[in-house]
Amino acid sequence: MSVSRPSSARPRQDPGEHSQAPITADEMAAIEDERIRWSTLLGASVENDVDLGGQLVTHDAPGSSLNFVGRIRWDDADVARRLQRVIETMHDREAWPSVVVAEGLTTPGDAARRLSEAGWLPVFSDRNMFTRHPAVVPHLDPELRVEAVTPATALDSVRLETRAFGLMPEAVGESAEQLAESVAAGTTRGFLLRLRGEVVATVRLVPGPMVAGLHAVGVDPRHRRRGYGRMLTAIATRAGIATGHRLVWLSVLEENAAAIKLYTSLGFEPTFRWTRWLAPA
Repeated sequence: MSVSRPSSARPRQDPGEHSQAPITADEMAAIEDERIRWSTLLGASVENDVDLGGQLVTHDAPGSSLNFVGRIRWDDADVARRLQRVIETMHDREAWPSVVVAEGLTTPGDAARRLSEAGWLPVFSDRNMFTRHPAVVPHLDPELRVEAVTPATALDSVRLETRAFGLMPEAVGESAEQLAESVAAGTTRGFLLRLRGEVVATVRLVPGPMVAGLHAVGVDPRHRRRGYGRMLTAIATRAGIATGHRLVWLSVLEENAAAIKLYTSLGFEPTFRWTRWLAPA
């Protein structure tokens, strides 16, 4: 028996059928702010530091990548002094000095060149992408079930993230507690995709005042290339747009061509780069 869509249903649209307004400067700044706020949901602390001319992000775990100075707004003539202050401050915190340059937002505009000339090294760069329209993805399997993450299922989500991203298993308990707390507080929404009861994909949606961010889009390695990541990304994007946000954004490493292709096919467009720099030895 064939199943037809009701006449009242909206026609399906591909991302290419939508035109979306270019991203604005205040939306880009909101993404930068939300990227930094995401660190707090992972257990880091964020401080506005006038002397540093930015926001100091610190985490007490040894070797954590959540130690850097971001949202940098420096005057041209003050770069050398600010960099020295970053080095001193982060050494005091027993963290390797690190700064983040957000393309088109960090000032001065040639901050990357100045860091390079001072001997700092870029360690990774990723591209933030955004969309104003949720894509439509066809249902894949009648045995798939989408559910919201609750404090009771936060552990299921984190276990999947650990497998998907190769994270340290010993951190599962603490990460699950952090996710459970943020879900209960409403600062994070999570989605799970189950196949016959087994969690096969997960994603976190973090709402902000203006924009919403997608984080930790993960698929179990045993279930990849079946469209599960695409499906859950579309669902979470729809949830972010439906709750009144101007756009939904995510970040992806620039060398991850497959992921960029996937998100582009879902209607995401590139915006500014986010590059982390480390001080020289």
